[in-house]
Amino acid sequence: MYQKQQRVSNGGAVALLTLLSAISLERGMTTNSAWYYLLCFTVPALLIYRFTGHR
Repeated sequence: MYQKQQRVSNGGAVALLTLLSAISLERGMTTNSAWYYLLCFTVPALLIYRFTGHR
């Protein structure tokens, strides 16, 4: 039996990483600079996603 393969969208993961980056930037500027350490995880993850050929 033939099944049509569907592509899985990673839009939710990208949206979550973008949201976490925005929150860490906002909190880092307004309350505590320790929030900037979250960017050490979110920015590389977004860059890896971008340059692995996903569009």
